[in-house]
Amino acid sequence: MEIVVVGHLSRDLIITPEQTREALGGGPAYAMIAPRLGALGTGIVTRVGSDFEQAYINTLKSSNLDLSGFRIAGKQTTRFVNEYDKKGKRNQRVEALAPELRSGDLLPTHLQANIIHFSPILNEVHPSCIESARSYGALVSLDVQGFTRKLDGDRVLPQKWDEASHILRNVDVVKCNNNELGLMFGMDSDLSAVTHVLTLGPRIVVLTKDQSGATIYTRNSQIDIPLVLANKQIDTTGCGDIFIISFLLEYMRTGDVKRAGLLGATCAAFNVETVGPYNMPTREDVENRMQSYL
Repeated sequence: MEIVVVGHLSRDLIITPEQTREALGGGPAYAMIAPRLGALGTGIVTRVGSDFEQAYINTLKSSNLDLSGFRIAGKQTTRFVNEYDKKGKRNQRVEALAPELRSGDLLPTHLQANIIHFSPILNEVHPSCIESARSYGALVSLDVQGFTRKLDGDRVLPQKWDEASHILRNVDVVKCNNNELGLMFGMDSDLSAVTHVLTLGPRIVVLTKDQSGATIYTRNSQIDIPLVLANKQIDTTGCGDIFIISFLLEYMRTGDVKRAGLLGATCAAFNVETVGPYNMPTREDVENRMQSYL
């Protein structure tokens, strides 16, 4: 397989001023972009509950994902309630959590993938998973989001990530936003925090900045990626997931950080135009919209 995405699928209740709707969520759901971009095999590793609807399973299958790492364990699937106000600010609650993912959930076929991307949403990825991926030589990527969150009752709150240094030594690519970067190391500036991350082992840090696009740091460069405009704004859920998955595929194929960043930003723009990980663009769609930004 070319890429495997590891983390919880979720049943997301999305509430916006315009509508209320349940949608499939979690990083593995947004892996459905990879086959549309021409990935040569896309797998997911996840656990859900017996309440996970057959319609969602059918959606995953029809998107040409390898589901050998899809397991039903327990009664409840992770369920987030994401409520957005008119300015796009999100309030999150959690109604249920599926069981933790361990290294044994990654089969040999997953560990032999070119890219293994970890996308925890609430501390469900045990560090042993990342250590196993490192030992097999894949490009290991981590979205730190799930490690910088905690539950207070059913509310999702930020938390300082004390194990960051230990886990990041096994990671090649780190994706985070400004707030998450601060929760890792709490330094005076983004640049000083990113510089510290790059001394720990990672060779690329993808820093997303909402309406200001993204900045991608390597050990010898800093590349700003503009916000690619959407035709309409419906739902921003999953934009970070779709950005990093698309970035990883293009970076591994071309080695061009800027092009990979623009492709990720363009895929994220398409994602804003719909609710949930549906109606994924084709590579032709993405390439056409990218042209004016190249």
